[in-house]
Amino acid sequence: MRKKTITKSSGFTLLELLISITLIAVLVLILSMAVRTGLRAYSRGKEINGRLIAVSAIEGLFGRQLRAVVREEGSDLKDFSEFHGEENEISFVTTHVPLGSQAGGLFKVVYRFDERGKKLIYAQKVITRPEDLKESLPDSIDPEDKEDLMEQGWGVSIVDEIDSLAFTYQSTLQDESAPEDWQDGWNKKGKVPEAVAMGLAFSDDAEEPATTWRIFYMDPLLIVD
Repeated sequence: MRKKTITKSSGFTLLELLISITLIAVLVLILSMAVRTGLRAYSRGKEINGRLIAVSAIEGLFGRQLRAVVREEGSDLKDFSEFHGEENEISFVTTHVPLGSQAGGLFKVVYRFDERGKKLIYAQKVITRPEDLKESLPDSIDPEDKEDLMEQGWGVSIVDEIDSLAFTYQSTLQDESAPEDWQDGWNKKGKVPEAVAMGLAFSDDAEEPATTWRIFYMDPLLIVD
């Protein structure tokens, strides 16, 4: 008579099942944290990159407009000459037309750093009469004010999350001091500085963001090494 052999079916015990579920849960947690960190880094990098592009565009426009500034001496447009500089704000009249703008002629431009709001405000307005120079930009500007300012002829752009921004002014090219040691204001009627420096620092997690200085020379024919 043939004997029947009984084989036990292999399977998971309750302990093995609990261990597997625990390992899967840990792996899912690690992956979710990695994905969250990656998305956060991507969002932060995209934000910083967008800000750098905006500031780079502003710096390029600033340099071109300074080289095309309206001067009082030897100019038929001396009645339109105006150059006023402070530590956190600079305004002047220039003949440079911003790229993409259909307007032409003379522009009064204002670069202002709002220290409280940590933002750079750029404003421009077409000037057709010397009397237009008396119209100044409001002391306080919010994004909601753009439409009202447009009705007054001002075009405004705002770059947020800037830790600090300062302007300094060089009266002579023989001044070999560092740009942060130049004059912190300029209000010489009929005169423009030889150069303007912009010191910029971005908001970051660091306690003291480093300030980067860039020098803009006023003479369009000046070649600087």
